[in-house]
Amino acid sequence: MNLRRRLAACLGVIVVCAALNLISPAVIAHQRTLRPGDYTMRFDAASPGDRATTQTQTQTHTRTVTLTKAPKQLNAVVTVDGEEVDHFPIDPSTAFPAKGRAGLGPFLPYRPERRSYPLFDTAAGRDVALDYVGPGSVRGLETSKYAATLSDGCTRTVDAERRTGRIVDEVWDCPPEQWVLAEESKAAAVDAARRDVAWLRGLQVMAVLTRFTAAAAFIVGLVSYARRR
Repeated sequence: MNLRRRLAACLGVIVVCAALNLISPAVIAHQRTLRPGDYTMRFDAASPGDRATTQTQTQTHTRTVTLTKAPKQLNAVVTVDGEEVDHFPIDPSTAFPAKGRAGLGPFLPYRPERRSYPLFDTAAGRDVALDYVGPGSVRGLETSKYAATLSDGCTRTVDAERRTGRIVDEVWDCPPEQWVLAEESKAAAVDAARRDVAWLRGLQVMAVLTRFTAAAAFIVGLVSYARRR
């Protein structure tokens, strides 16, 4: 291979590697952006202090967040058992309300931080603190655990996959009742979180390999040019 072809091949490798690295921001943006649709989770009653539910469980609550398109934002409507409990414009890239209030709805932001977030208390019509209480684990997934005490005496505790913010477990303690995320809702959330994490790990591996390959191609091209005579 003559020098010109060798340099062209090295340049081609570098360009391809750079292009592959541009995929990562696009994939991450797709993951973190909320899309229109219905997001439903079901909760089963359980004895206080007992996280397990049984197949004969009949008492349930269903929470649905419906997102619809609006200019530069989405409109979120939250219903519990078909009754509307909250509505607000939501920023699809952050999961925070787009305007009018600071407090979060049912979703957590992408890559949640180890800090307190404002959470909108629908019973009181004001924000309360959703505090980071430590690391957790749900079926092998590393999570960040958050808890908030609401004005009606209930405590909401959530486990969010630490890289994507996807909620994979949630418990409402409302003495004398306790409501836990139903098995099918938890399984669906965990499966979706695993897919997201697999994509992120794949992107990390690709980034390392493409950077190494591009560096190697650059060195080969540089050495070839230096030996051109």
